[in-house]
Amino acid sequence: MSLFESSSKGLKFDTVGATHTGVVQSAPCERQQTKFGSQEPDFWPNGDPKMQILVDLKTDQRLDASDTGERTLYVASKNLKRAIGEAIRAAGASDILPGGTLTVQYIGNDPASANPANPAKMYTAQYTAPTSAFVQQPAAAAPAVAQPAQVAQPVQQPVAAPIPQAPAAVQQQQAVQQPFQQQTATHAGGLTDQQVSQLQQLRGAGIPPETIATAIGATAEQIAAFDNTPF
Repeated sequence: MSLFESSSKGLKFDTVGATHTGVVQSAPCERQQTKFGSQEPDFWPNGDPKMQILVDLKTDQRLDASDTGERTLYVASKNLKRAIGEAIRAAGASDILPGGTLTVQYIGNDPASANPANPAKMYTAQYTAPTSAFVQQPAAAAPAVAQPAQVAQPVQQPVAAPIPQAPAAVQQQQAVQQPFQQQTATHAGGLTDQQVSQLQQLRGAGIPPETIATAIGATAEQIAAFDNTPF
């Protein structure tokens, strides 16, 4: 864009207290100042161009039905630059960005101005950085849903498998064989094989007969009957 290209209506600070607020429409640009009342570029005595910063704002100001409210803030004085710079830092921003809101107020004249007839104006400014639609707010955590209490299930104890029963014919045969086995395992006097074995061991050790009878669970008569039985 040409530095001499015309822009929207400029914001003026004619009286102390004058305040202008607007939404930034585009990134600020720098342009050379022109001499008062003309389009002729202005320069400092050393030949350097006098520069200014242009900030396009969308305000609520309307002069007629065709007025869109677009205005341009011309930032040429060092006091206005300082006020806006402080507002940017106070907002935690690095620069003015489209979508941000800028407010500037003319608060008085500089008492230390070198030209009291045309004193430098003093300003204060506030800047609010834009918010991005791409920055999503963290979603609220969904309320926890209470889960039904788990009912402890009874522990199933293993059931022992039933011991298979022998067929009735086998059981009857075992019942018949049992007395026979007991008879063949019983000696004279009613002593069993185990009692006879114990009897012989205790006698070999020199144990008295009475003690032997008690030890093997027999009577003296049973032992005598066993001893008197011929082999």
